[in-house]
Amino acid sequence: MLDACDTEPFGILTGHPITSDNLFHLAPLICLKFRGRKTRGPEAKRVIETALANYVANSDKHGLESRPMLAFVLCYVGAHLALDLLNEQDADVILTYCEEHLDED
Repeated sequence: MLDACDTEPFGILTGHPITSDNLFHLAPLICLKFRGRKTRGPEAKRVIETALANYVANSDKHGLESRPMLAFVLCYVGAHLALDLLNEQDADVILTYCEEHLDED
């Protein structure tokens, strides 16, 4: 998440401010970058769409709009699932732990 936070100043240059509330959009790209994968092309598109669909599907259930760190984790883990770097059971363990332990008050 720290790498995503480093992009905040560049949002102004692109005309799309980057805040902690929308950093989750960068999670799949950061996953691809750190795993040595291309950030463009069919695989990247699939990973990004899977991660962001995961956000949409879980947004209301987990209150992600008010929990930006959890939203980022959900998309980051979702990207790893899409790359088959995690299985669903391990992803569920990670997400459950994060949901229980991330205090974002």
